[in-house]
Amino acid sequence: MGLSVIADPLFMVEPIDWTPPPVAQFDALLLTSANAVKHAGPHLEKYKSLPVLAVGDITATAARQAGLNVVKTSDGGMKELVASLPAGQYQKLLRLTGRDHVDITPPAHIIALCPVYQARALPLGEKAQRALRQGHVILLHSPRAAKILAGEMDRLDIDRSVNDIVALSHNVADAAGSGWESVAVAERPTDDALLSMASTLCQI
Repeated sequence: MGLSVIADPLFMVEPIDWTPPPVAQFDALLLTSANAVKHAGPHLEKYKSLPVLAVGDITATAARQAGLNVVKTSDGGMKELVASLPAGQYQKLLRLTGRDHVDITPPAHIIALCPVYQARALPLGEKAQRALRQGHVILLHSPRAAKILAGEMDRLDIDRSVNDIVALSHNVADAAGSGWESVAVAERPTDDALLSMASTLCQI
């Protein structure tokens, strides 16, 4: 898209020890992040017999590459994916997730949470510090990332008001707090929509 990008990680994603629940307890596997597939380890093999519900194309692709049977995907969030299921279908779901996650359980379903990885927060790197002191467009994908970024900028006395926020959802935007030059929310919770919004801001 012709955008100049500065990448500096806020997290170190790493696997954690987990005990796989019995496969027979579930109707389907629910995946909301490709990290769950990448860091689940050899225990993931136990669930190859289960149909997979995946949030986002990246998650679905990772699941297929791991040999899982993806039967449904959604460009929206987990809530939209589960709500789109036919009544009575896949009522008992196993969600492989991160240690820090958004917990949403629709009333018609039972979702068992099983953390298989963690995203360990890192201090704001020097590249990011230099960029944010100058003012840039910041892409935020999660409420936790938004809170950590805001906290790090306050700790380092970096002015929010010279930076624009583009958030994946309204929850992410709310978590970033106030004081930014502008806050925009992507029309859909996808990377394409996020980058489209960022591109518009960069051309203003």
